[in-house]
Amino acid sequence: DEAQLRSVFERIATSAYPLRGLVHAATVIDDSLIRNLDAEQLQRVLEPKAKGAQYLHQLTRELELDFFVMFSSATTLFGNPGQANYVAANHWLEALARYRRAQGLAATAVLWGAIDDVGFLARNEQIKDALQSRMGGAALRAEVALSHLEQMLLNGDDGTGVLELEWKALSRFLPSAASPRFLELVRAHGGDQEDDNDAEDIQRMLVELDDAQLLERFAELLKHEVCEILRLPAARLDTQRPLQELGLDSLMSVELIVALEERFGVRLPVMELSESSSIDKLSVRILSLLRGEAPANESSAPAAMAESVLASHGTHMTHEQVAAVAESVATPNRLIQ
Repeated sequence: DEAQLRSVFERIATSAYPLRGLVHAATVIDDSLIRNLDAEQLQRVLEPKAKGAQYLHQLTRELELDFFVMFSSATTLFGNPGQANYVAANHWLEALARYRRAQGLAATAVLWGAIDDVGFLARNEQIKDALQSRMGGAALRAEVALSHLEQMLLNGDDGTGVLELEWKALSRFLPSAASPRFLELVRAHGGDQEDDNDAEDIQRMLVELDDAQLLERFAELLKHEVCEILRLPAARLDTQRPLQELGLDSLMSVELIVALEERFGVRLPVMELSESSSIDKLSVRILSLLRGEAPANESSAPAAMAESVLASHGTHMTHEQVAAVAESVATPNRLIQ
């Protein structure tokens, strides 16, 4: 609140101790896939970071500060499905830091990765575990993070990412990791070679195994991917049970789609992971795509699936739009030739 902040600064101005620096660490998390974001969610996440930083900038631009630190996020480096509002808010902080520095004012935006023992993730273990699973590496201890921040301030750095990550884990979840800007990291971690090996393995299996053996093998590969995403032991996975009943949400579905594309070389629409999709059904679907075949009784299934999924997400579409979506479900891109 601008009035409250102004009151605080007025009290500081009349005190015996001048303000020498500040840290802007406010944040609100309200995740949702971008197509489902509404104005209220955008405002709720943007205001504490962007508007709060703007007020602090306006109230201190005439002061000689030693530091003006804003807590951004490493998600601005790679993006993060489901956090468009959060990533946008942090980009705003980084832009403000660049603007202030251009004006000769103190400013440091630090792009934090996961922090283990304090803050939002420390209070939300499940979210922290999911984030670490997607990015690999370990969450930082606060002591280590603050040591890096101190070094940034001493060096006059800005816009530095402070995080631990495993590149293979990150690139598996985030397609943006394949951007040319990260080419050196991709090469250093052998990502291209690993993808080639996966494709060769699938091609060899298609030649050497019959359909029953392939379905069994594909189910095992799918179980591995689902276990990685849900962080569940394989023994707890029922291959005939719908994935949503196992705990797969919308964001996890995106992660699974990316994993399947990398593993099998086929791209499935997110809607393919409908409420009735199980590991066994996905195995059949993937095999049919790799064989260049469509399931015999699938002609009416895509439209029904599209209507069901769109309805569950509160999306209203015309019959023509549903038909277009259904067509994309029935004929996803086939990447392995």
